[in-house]
Amino acid sequence: MTPEPHFTIKNRFQKRSELYEDILNRDILRDVCQRLTGHDNYTVNFDNTGYNIGRLATLEYNGIINYISFSEFEIKSRNSFFQSFPSALVKYNQEANSRKGIYFYFLKPDGNIETYYFMFMYRLMKTAGTEFLNANDYLHNIINPFNTVSDIIVQRDSNRGRNKGNASSYVTIDENDILQIFGKTYGANKYETTLLCLAIYKITPYAIELYEIQEGDLKQLPKDARNVILSLGIKVITSDLTLETKEFENNDSLRSPTYIYNLLEKLGEKKCSFCDCEIPQIIQGAHIWPVASIKKANNVNIETKLKNATDGDNGLWLCNNHHKLFDINMLYLSQDGRLKYKADIEELHEGYIKSFTIKNRLSNDILTSRFIEYIDKRNQKLDNDQYVYIE
Repeated sequence: MTPEPHFTIKNRFQKRSELYEDILNRDILRDVCQRLTGHDNYTVNFDNTGYNIGRLATLEYNGIINYISFSEFEIKSRNSFFQSFPSALVKYNQEANSRKGIYFYFLKPDGNIETYYFMFMYRLMKTAGTEFLNANDYLHNIINPFNTVSDIIVQRDSNRGRNKGNASSYVTIDENDILQIFGKTYGANKYETTLLCLAIYKITPYAIELYEIQEGDLKQLPKDARNVILSLGIKVITSDLTLETKEFENNDSLRSPTYIYNLLEKLGEKKCSFCDCEIPQIIQGAHIWPVASIKKANNVNIETKLKNATDGDNGLWLCNNHHKLFDINMLYLSQDGRLKYKADIEELHEGYIKSFTIKNRLSNDILTSRFIEYIDKRNQKLDNDQYVYIE
């Protein structure tokens, strides 16, 4: 005789006995059991071991272990509805068993769970291998997984454009074809970073690097999440003050994770500010006030210099060609964001610059007061009269 399906309820559901009854009542467990096994009857016990493993239950039947994460009731912030799921997904990935699956079950929410950001997160969950047990009961839209990293980048940037508060992690590709994930480590942000890593791993052909961007006193993701990410072959680099200071002191080009993160946060995905190039492998972060000049600044301590060097306002995304022309001061930015070029260059070179410089003025949202300060610092040693506007 086949044993009945058996639930194991993880610790977060049993801190108070009434909490279990309020959240996972008999009707909900019966519904989950029916959807996964076709049976109405089940047995149940509690698991006191572990900590912070999500609103998680397992349902074992016929040798198959089903991991079920349950949504939150309250929507207190953009990530609060999902903050338990990544912990459940980590637990699922930690436990070696080929006959298992990961599921998400919606408990009746108290607000809108179909915002643009929510749909983005559902798609990441789907990409990471999650099945939604009762999505049709609460969602009007179909949840489709992401098929490519480019799709994730575009959707992430679109979501960022709708609400800059909806951004704490970013994805890009560097000149060596390494896919880079930049994620913060504090509060709800760490859950988004974890989910992004586990989803992207499923679909990318690229080698992956995760840059942990320090937030407050927390430098790293939770240990269990970090170990699962490392076990997948993802390289994890922790960006902190020590690493950034060493990079600043040793390299004028400053390949700083914090600088790249801040540019992504301000400007969005990699697109050249002066042309139509969107190939991330040939687009770089170009400093307005150069790192070499920052280093030489008098009466400025190392902390302030580093802050200037990693400031998102002190930079633009530029393709290789525009970056080089900017570095050698053949291109000049005026205070109003209009672009100039050196008047004394050969006519052939002038024609070339004009031919691929599609954008001759920066958008107003880039021209913050800090950005203009950096332009002024850059232009102090340049002669404005030697340049003419690109028309």
